[in-house]
Amino acid sequence: MHTPRKLPWTLIATWLLVSAVAMAASCLTYPAATLNGEYVPVGNDAFYHARRILDTVRDPSSFYEFDAHIHAPEGSLLTWPWGFDYALAHITRGAMALGLSDDPMAILVWIPVLAFAINIGLLFAITRQLPLSPAFTVLAGLAMAVAPTNQLLHGVGEFDHHFAELSFILAALAAGLAWLRKPESQLRAALAAVVLGLAPAVQNGLFIIQLPLLATLFVLWLQNRTVPARSGLTFALTLLLSTLAIVLPSEPARLGRFEFYTLSWFHLYIAACSAVTVTLLSRLQATRNGILMFALISVALLIPIVTELPIAQEFITGTPTPLKLITEMEPPLRAGLRNGMAYIADYYSSLIFLVPLTMLLCAYKGFRERSSPRLLFWVTSLMGLALLVSQMRMHYFGGFALLLPWLIVLQEFCDRAPQHFKKTVLLTALALVLLYYPPLRHQLVAPMSVANDLSFRETRPMLATIAKACAEDPGVILADSNIGHYIRFYSDCSVVANNFLLTKQHFDKIDQMQHLFTLTPEQLMKEAPWVKYVLIRPGDIMEQADGQLTFSFIGPTPYLAKLMYEEHSPAAQHSPVPDGLELVGQVRLPGLYNVPYATLYKVHAKQPPAVSSANDVGE
Repeated sequence: MHTPRKLPWTLIATWLLVSAVAMAASCLTYPAATLNGEYVPVGNDAFYHARRILDTVRDPSSFYEFDAHIHAPEGSLLTWPWGFDYALAHITRGAMALGLSDDPMAILVWIPVLAFAINIGLLFAITRQLPLSPAFTVLAGLAMAVAPTNQLLHGVGEFDHHFAELSFILAALAAGLAWLRKPESQLRAALAAVVLGLAPAVQNGLFIIQLPLLATLFVLWLQNRTVPARSGLTFALTLLLSTLAIVLPSEPARLGRFEFYTLSWFHLYIAACSAVTVTLLSRLQATRNGILMFALISVALLIPIVTELPIAQEFITGTPTPLKLITEMEPPLRAGLRNGMAYIADYYSSLIFLVPLTMLLCAYKGFRERSSPRLLFWVTSLMGLALLVSQMRMHYFGGFALLLPWLIVLQEFCDRAPQHFKKTVLLTALALVLLYYPPLRHQLVAPMSVANDLSFRETRPMLATIAKACAEDPGVILADSNIGHYIRFYSDCSVVANNFLLTKQHFDKIDQMQHLFTLTPEQLMKEAPWVKYVLIRPGDIMEQADGQLTFSFIGPTPYLAKLMYEEHSPAAQHSPVPDGLELVGQVRLPGLYNVPYATLYKVHAKQPPAVSSANDVGE
């Protein structure tokens, strides 16, 4: 078996070359991040990240965790923790200080691409400790580099927090393996704890990556293979301190919150549970009394968080109805049954079809190697694959495990029969070409819509109208939730609902938005006098075989949409303006009978201004 040695220059060169391939694959998404000479965030959530990041770039002291402009009129605490956006804002400020660009967006859109090199490096850190030979390491790196799922994480303008989540998942495995290979090392214990402690600053749910290490230490403990008490104590204290360091600046924590969906005292409590667990496993003996004491303490530790566990379970399984409407919340199998199995093969490669066998392999190898430090890899892979098949958005938890377990098996074969090494590597490379043919042929090079939104080109002129109107007279816009982040990015107006779907308030605001849309202008002014603008925009426009158009909306058809699309001819050059409303701007689609695509009204305006034809698409 290969053992890690001093870092060779050939490995560094290999990392640079594989990283170059990975970043080149990411750059294929560049057209999605530009429109008419401006950089555009890619992905709905990226627009909100960008707004908070750019606000912080302009004034670091203005960084906010409560946004009064979303979920109006109440506003709400942000469920995204502070760490990711705050870090990217300061990276951007640093790059601007170095003179790389005066435009923060010109820097920000490239950060996910450059971060791909970090994640390739973390993968190499894992493969060296498994260990894999350089040849198999290159194959693992190239597979990661050309995976469309990773392209979506690291594409130009994809500054959602998911690529940073992948970084912490890989770093946790790499640091954990390093510690278990040398359990007496307090430095390695501290490094593993720092990674796990800081992770929830990127995404609240990342406390879950503590579980594989805890499970591994528990299995080793049952075999009387405990980590040294001093090393375990170092891990426990460092985990508490690093978690405390990210919790103290968090506004939900300062407000005394204890909840799963914001960075709060809940996360420090989870860290304390992990710290106590590791301390017990490093000091107790796995006798009958020791196991009983450990079980009783573990049950007691779970009592304060029992009410939060169903919330986490609902989010992971996508149980609430609004979550079922989000494509990325679908399990891959359901998406494959709905769109055809080629659909998921294009995203995951054909390795996705081997997941049941891969999970059985991980369970078998974990049992066989239960006394080895490599047990952590098998446990992490098994848990990661379970999350990967639960939701499409969680592919980064188990993406590395689609291939690495099989490469380990092949490496072990080559260690036993070195005369077959070159032949095995060649056949493996050929097999990977076949397994990755669907994404290489289709998904990786497929053109992506601007902002990864089929309707963004048509929406952009209306966003310019909104920005101008809100600059002159800001207020609350009643608009569909899918455009909420766009409105926040381009204007200073507030929105009733957006694509945040986690807390009860989020779901309540979706219901409120849909209800307000059904009201007449008179009813709206009476029931929600704080609404200043109304934006009517179909979610989809379909042309039927008979030439008629059908319009779909999120929830019930808005009252104003009925006036516009049903009671009056959509071919009319100007839609009637109901009493109590002022027509601020309208975008029409000349290719579809010149129908209005997006219409912005101002509620109860006194002097309706003329609508500029510059807002019309195609004019």
